[in-house]
Amino acid sequence: MIKRIIKYLFLIIGILLSLLLIILFTPGIWHRLVTYPRYEKEVAELAILRREPANQINLNSYRGVMHVHSYLSHDSRGTIDDIIPAAKKDGIDFIFLTDHPNGDIDTLPKGYHGYFDGILIESGTEKQGFCTWPLGPTVIDWKSDKDSIAKNIVSNGGIIFYAHSEEPHNWITPYYQGMEIYNFHTDTKDQSPLPILFDVLVNGNKYRHWALRQFFNPQTPILAHWDSLNSSRKIVGFSAIDAHENQNIRARYLPDGRIQWVGNNAHNIDTMEVKFWNKWLFSAPDKSGWVFKLLIDTYETGFNYVTNYVLADTLSTSSLSKNMKQGHLFIAFKSLGDAKGFQFFGTNAKDSIMGILGDSIKLESLKNLKAVSPLPGQFKLIHNGKTVSTSAEKDYEFNFSNKIEKGTYRIEMSLRLQGKLIPWLYTNPIYVY
Repeated sequence: MIKRIIKYLFLIIGILLSLLLIILFTPGIWHRLVTYPRYEKEVAELAILRREPANQINLNSYRGVMHVHSYLSHDSRGTIDDIIPAAKKDGIDFIFLTDHPNGDIDTLPKGYHGYFDGILIESGTEKQGFCTWPLGPTVIDWKSDKDSIAKNIVSNGGIIFYAHSEEPHNWITPYYQGMEIYNFHTDTKDQSPLPILFDVLVNGNKYRHWALRQFFNPQTPILAHWDSLNSSRKIVGFSAIDAHENQNIRARYLPDGRIQWVGNNAHNIDTMEVKFWNKWLFSAPDKSGWVFKLLIDTYETGFNYVTNYVLADTLSTSSLSKNMKQGHLFIAFKSLGDAKGFQFFGTNAKDSIMGILGDSIKLESLKNLKAVSPLPGQFKLIHNGKTVSTSAEKDYEFNFSNKIEKGTYRIEMSLRLQGKLIPWLYTNPIYVY
C-alpha cells in the first residue's frame, strides 16, 4: 500500500513538473517559430525602405553607448576582447564606460581609455546616483559630499549626468547636466524576469535581442519628469544600456586545473574538479579563458538594443563631450532600425537653419521646426511635455509651421511592427525663448 502511494506521488509530481515545463517553455517555442521570425521579416522589410537624408546640419552622426561596465566593476568580468568585437559588429563608434569604484578613492582615467581598433573609449565611473566622465586626470574622494563632487567635476570641464532616473535624486542641484531617459536595467524592474529567462534559453543566440526586448515599456514617468525639468533648465537626455554582460553562467580553468564557475553579477559560484562525467561540458578556452558559457545578456545584444547618436565634428572625446553637453544627441532602439542620418532643426523664413536639437532659438527668428528620418514612421512633436502635432505613419519628413510658442520642442518617432506603433527614437529638445 505504501509503495503504491509513493509510486502515485512520484507520478503526480512528474506530471506537475512536466506541465510546469510546458507552461514555461511554450511561449518561447511559439516566439521562436512564429513571433520572432515575423519581427525579423518586418524589420528587414523596413530596412529596404531606408533613404539616406541629405546632411543639412554640417555635423557628423556618431553611434555610441553610455553607462557600460568592464572587469573594473565588481559586477562584471568584461574585457576588451568581449567589448570591442561586439561594438564593431554593432557599428558602434564610441563607448563611455562607467566602472564602479572599488573603494573611497577613485582615480581617472582608469582601465580602458583611448582608441581600440578605431573605437573611442572614454573612462568614467558610476556611484551615488550619477554617471561621470571627468574628461581628464581626476581623483574622486567618494567620502565627500556628492554635490561637491559634481561641482568640482563640472567646474573642470567634465560631465555629470543623473543615473537611474527612476530613483530619488536631488533634482534641483544645478551642476547635473543630463539624465537617463531610458535605462535597460530600469526597464527590467517592473516585471518578473522568469518568463523572459526561459524565452532566452529557448531562443539562444538566434533571437536573444527579441527575447530581451520583452522587457521594454515606454518609460513615460521618466520622460514626463525630464520634460518638467527642461521647463526651467537644460537637462540633456541620453540612453543607458547599463551593460555588464553579467547575467550569465560561465566557467574557466584555474591555474591548479580545477574549474571555476561564475554566475549572476560576476559572483563566483563554486569550483570543481574536471572528471569524466563533466568534461563534455567544456570547450577550448576563448580569448577571455571561458570554456563554458550560458549567456542571457551580452555586450553585442546590449550595444544594438538602444544607441545614442551624437552629432559632432569629429570622433574625439573633446568634440563628442562638447556636443553631448549641448544636447546634440538623440537616442534610438537600433535593433529596430539604424537611425543614423536623422535630423531635427529649426529654420527661419528664408529656410536657413537657426539651430538644431539641444540649441536655443529666439522665437522671433523661428519659422518652422523640421525633422527628417532615414526610415518611415510616425513623428510626434512634444511641446512642454504635450503632443501638439502627429504625422502620418509612413512619413520620412516632418514640418511644423503652425503657431510656434516659447518652450521646449522635441520629437518622438515610432515604427509600425506587428500591427503596433513601437517607440523608436527620442530627440533632445529645441529650446524656444
